[in-house]
Amino acid sequence: MMLGGGCPSTGRRHRIMTVNGSFKSTRTIRTKNLLYTDPQLSIRTSADGSVRLIGQIDLTNGDAIAGALNKAWTKAGAQAVDVAELKFIDLYGLRALAVLSDSPVGHPIQLDNVRPALRKLLVMLDWPAFTMA
Repeated sequence: MMLGGGCPSTGRRHRIMTVNGSFKSTRTIRTKNLLYTDPQLSIRTSADGSVRLIGQIDLTNGDAIAGALNKAWTKAGAQAVDVAELKFIDLYGLRALAVLSDSPVGHPIQLDNVRPALRKLLVMLDWPAFTMA
């Protein structure tokens, strides 16, 4: 979801209307390779098909994220997800990602750059839906 005006493909500056009706200029929003965005999270794609999660995943956006990733991952093979910039994920968010590997053409999701706290949680859960690099 994008707020304000501007061309999504060029990354032009956007202006966002505030609650009181005034406009404020924001930083340049780059939308190239942007798969999904909400106030808490951005998902970016790379040329090799991997994705990068930036922000937070929880109950409020878990289903939308799973839907966006499911649409993006149509090819066979393991899917790589860079979680280096993922600041928070709750159990609902992990479940939303794990469901992707349960689809008819599902494969384990490879998590790259996993922080120690998340690694510890995934080891405790022992979900076959995830592999860690």
